[in-house]
Amino acid sequence: MPETPEEPEEGAPESPAGSGSPSPPSRPRFSPLSFWRNPAYRFALLFLVNLGGLAWAYPRLRERYRFVVDALAQFTAWVDYLVLGIFSDVVEHNDKLVSFHGFSVMIIEECTGIYEVLIFVAAVVAFPTTWRDKAIGLGFGVPLLYAFNVVRILFLIVVGHRWPDAFEFMHLYFWQATLIVMITSVWLLWINMVVRRPRSAIPGG
Repeated sequence: MPETPEEPEEGAPESPAGSGSPSPPSRPRFSPLSFWRNPAYRFALLFLVNLGGLAWAYPRLRERYRFVVDALAQFTAWVDYLVLGIFSDVVEHNDKLVSFHGFSVMIIEECTGIYEVLIFVAAVVAFPTTWRDKAIGLGFGVPLLYAFNVVRILFLIVVGHRWPDAFEFMHLYFWQATLIVMITSVWLLWINMVVRRPRSAIPGG
């Protein structure tokens, strides 16, 4: 009795003529539009563009408004002096110089936290959300990063006084990595507390 040929299952891919195996699925073609529609790719691209724009603009603005950078460094040194003065009487302050028990630290541009703030601004502006959320993120994130930078300098001054051999490691390696963690933490805090918060939970939202 002849056998009846089996019918292909419904939905199964058809094999090409003369082939015993199904043809491999075709890969979707890359297009700039599909790339842009992907939120992760779009954020990464906008972040790099923003960061590149800030990296280009900041040196030019710094040269033109150098007095602002100097004033920020002086203010940071003064804040560190005030905080150290709460815990010790052996603290001195002169312009950008802070001394603690004879150990002195000069507050320069890199000590003001301005570079960390620029990275944070680039990430916030690139994130796909409303401009109101971005303004809230910059409003609380920038002061928070500055406060953390003040604490970082205070810690380094204490380390330099008590453990001078560890100062270089803490300054060049430990705290540089910690700053990256801090930027990321503040950015994620903003996303979870503001961006992903229900609109009705935000006053005036």
